[in-house]
Amino acid sequence: MLSPDTVWDPGSQLLSQCVVVENASRTLYLSGQTAITADGQFEGIGDIDAQIRLSFENIRLILDAAGGTLDNVVKLTVYFADISTLDTYTGILGELFPQTRPAQTVVEVARLAMPELLIEIDAVAVL
Repeated sequence: MLSPDTVWDPGSQLLSQCVVVENASRTLYLSGQTAITADGQFEGIGDIDAQIRLSFENIRLILDAAGGTLDNVVKLTVYFADISTLDTYTGILGELFPQTRPAQTVVEVARLAMPELLIEIDAVAVL
């Protein structure tokens, strides 16, 4: 993690300005994950907490299949249908990444691919 004092520091360990990866043997670029289960069903309709948790569980399952864990995540891009739910996301992020935070970009978008979706998260991980 690198956060030089020459750029803004949001404090309280909310994000890393830069994650440095040296000698990376394999980089995974995960597509955006949402609150859709393996059998194609929506979960947590109208519940941002449930949708965030399932999105991260889908990321975890993909990383597990590739031989990694959430600890391998170096970058997240998070798309919110309503950015006012950012505090819920930040709380869950603290649970899932208690030691360090991946670099992140967080944006509110006009809409996601399906009206049931409240959030979509893509990730980059280095194994």
